Amino acid sequence: MRAQTFSTLQYLTHNWRQSKRAYYTIAALLVAAMALTIVSWLRICSEACADSHSYRLFGLTFEDVGMVFFPIMLLMHLLSRRLPLLGTLAAWALAATLGAEAMFIYLQKYIIGHWCPVCLLIATTLLLGAAIYFYGYYVNFKNILIRREKELVMINVTKGCVGMIAMAVGFVLAFTGIAKHSELQAEENSVVAQIAFGKANSQIEVYVFTDWECPACRSLEGVFEAMAPAIMQRARLTFVDDPVHAASLNFTPYNLSFMIYNKANYFALRNALSNLSETTKAPTQEQVAALAAKQGVKFTQLSYADVAMGTKYYDQLVDQYKVEGTPTVVVVNSATKKSQKLEGTSEISQANVLKAIDTLSTSR
Repeated sequence: MRAQTFSTLQYLTHNWRQSKRAYYTIAALLVAAMALTIVSWLRICSEACADSHSYRLFGLTFEDVGMVFFPIMLLMHLLSRRLPLLGTLAAWALAATLGAEAMFIYLQKYIIGHWCPVCLLIATTLLLGAAIYFYGYYVNFKNILIRREKELVMINVTKGCVGMIAMAVGFVLAFTGIAKHSELQAEENSVVAQIAFGKANSQIEVYVFTDWECPACRSLEGVFEAMAPAIMQRARLTFVDDPVHAASLNFTPYNLSFMIYNKANYFALRNALSNLSETTKAPTQEQVAALAAKQGVKFTQLSYADVAMGTKYYDQLVDQYKVEGTPTVVVVNSATKKSQKLEGTSEISQANVLKAIDTLSTSR
């Protein structure tokens, strides 16, 4: 007997040509799931939903995932009358979604500690849709067994197995992808990304640790500027304020601002800021604005939160790489966790830094 592919409607009733009720019920349930997702996205649900909003699935909000996934599933279902394979794919997609919802329910019960009504309603609509699909599958499979159509038995066994696998995959993806989102951490990551130069996604990272009151650091400013273009072509470059002298803390807010808002003119501004550090230990905003104007740019004051996050990040780097003095350059392969440290004017040179990049780029 020639193998047949059954449409969604054929899975739903004994005689789908005479009844469209199940077909439209599933469509309505998917529309309801989309509407509830929008309610959650608009944050007009109850306060019990607030904790759920602080979690992400592979960095995306649950609402973002739902507003992409549910319309696709609905479209496949609606087109299944003409393209039977889409009905099968829609059923498998619904099974995967149901598996993910099982993980979301576990999250609310055992981690968050209370229920989100909107989330539970979404899960309920999906469960009802899956139940209708399963009932149609059961009836169809039962009829095939009665008629002893062996070829179709294997086709339906395979489809049932794939459905169970899809549900398991959905659960595993949700289990591995769910993480609590921290607004503070996100803001810190934003500052970290904004102050970096060069290749943002490079596994090679170069950190230049300096102190604004350090004479040796001042003597290497020309070297840092000269080697920066070569480094930025191959790695991510970050200038780190390591305030060995307390007065250097007064320059960090201005340095951070220049790195974030004036990257194109950063080295000219950095040199001007270094020259200013030789004349005062407590620069004023007016002085910094004036030196920025001489370079043809406008100084933009950072918020206290951004400055705090930047200095916190600097402190973490100093501790992480055990930097004991300035100037120091640390070259790191973020994939292998191997690193090389160059300290003082005798070790820090463009040739040595590029050699370290070469060595760590090929290390395993």
